[in-house]
Amino acid sequence: MSDTIERAGGVGMDAVVRSGVLARAPAWWRALAARGGAPITTPMPMPAKAKPTSSVRSLPPVIGWLAGTCCPGVSKPCYGHADRETLPEQFTGNAWRSMLEQLRTGSLDVPLRLGHDGPDIASTRGLDLLFTSHAVYGLEFEARLRDTPACRKVLEQITATGWGVSIGFKRGKQWTVERDGVGRLRVIDDAVLDHVALIDGTANRRAAYPAARCHAARSTGASCPHSVRSDVHGWAFRILAIQAGATR
Repeated sequence: MSDTIERAGGVGMDAVVRSGVLARAPAWWRALAARGGAPITTPMPMPAKAKPTSSVRSLPPVIGWLAGTCCPGVSKPCYGHADRETLPEQFTGNAWRSMLEQLRTGSLDVPLRLGHDGPDIASTRGLDLLFTSHAVYGLEFEARLRDTPACRKVLEQITATGWGVSIGFKRGKQWTVERDGVGRLRVIDDAVLDHVALIDGTANRRAAYPAARCHAARSTGASCPHSVRSDVHGWAFRILAIQAGATR
């Protein structure tokens, strides 16, 4: 009996190669056959270079929180560029709502400043300044105080009685009325908020709205301490009660 092993098709390897089977094999397999089975050294593909990513500027850490009201109650007599008169003024609920709606839609970039012409402390663009509306005290705000020279100055110098608050705005709709105990009063029913300023109460700097006040506290927490907001509301309540004639 023959010990010859029959191969597929009844032919040997040379015939398989000549018949074109090898021609249809992958290139690396054909190269291996051409070298008689010697290993092939193939350079490893180099990974594609990663695209440089834009660097993200880290923000200074939070060192405190500040809260305040903007324009509750009646102001002291102040000059109006529209009517060119010096009159006490008051914002309506519609004016508060209109400013808050502008802030919610992102159409305004409102900074919180140390004085009307001072450095910015926070901004709605940076998400460190948040505005809300209160049924009694009107437009109010909370701000994260980060580790910057301006914020450190606020925390170092603000007193237990707080600082005044003033706002810069453009009047959209206003009129004048006569009110008992006040006289002629400018009523602002719509406005575009430009900025909010902290007034430290020095001799030549006074906030127009006596009930508008801000308080601050050192804190690294994720939210404004309740005590800060309570101090703000307590001050506003006392001034509004005096203006209403309920107390002296």
